[in-house]
Amino acid sequence: MTEPATAAPVRSGLPYAIGAYGMWGIFPLYLVLLNAVSPWALVGWRILWTLPLCAIMLSVAGQWGAIRAALRDRRVLIAMVGSSALISVNWLVYIYAVQSGSFYAASLGYYINPLVNVLLGTVVLKERLSKLQWLAVGLAAIGIAILAWEAEATLWISLVLAFSFSTYGLIRKTVAIAPLPGLTVEVILLAV
Repeated sequence: MTEPATAAPVRSGLPYAIGAYGMWGIFPLYLVLLNAVSPWALVGWRILWTLPLCAIMLSVAGQWGAIRAALRDRRVLIAMVGSSALISVNWLVYIYAVQSGSFYAASLGYYINPLVNVLLGTVVLKERLSKLQWLAVGLAAIGIAILAWEAEATLWISLVLAFSFSTYGLIRKTVAIAPLPGLTVEVILLAV
């Protein structure tokens, strides 16, 4: 009698999600301590320190060929220029918001982000939602509208954060490049 094959262990992403969101939640505390440093300088340092980190990770993963291929592919390169510009705008506005004390506006931007993702998914990617999903989106939109009403003066921060990050995500979803090589190309473009 043979024993049944055992399924491969399922890895949970929950610890990684908790770690990532925990770090993201603590990050504004760090930025507040750097109020004397301009957002431009902070983004510049982020870019410069990301380059060697990406180089090390690419070497370990053996993915330098993907960088060469991306830099030779005009369509990928144009998309990466767009995604680089969008993520740098997102970083700059986020740092500005935190350093200027506009925490509510920054948070609201990331609450609006999923709604913009749904909008882009249905309009650009032609994804379909069920009636129940549309109801959920409608309820979320009502909640966001109530929150946005109270943030009229800084709503521009929220909208720039939401639209820049959602559009960045759309570009990255549709361009043919893996995450690590994509990040590396973006950082190379931003470093220039």
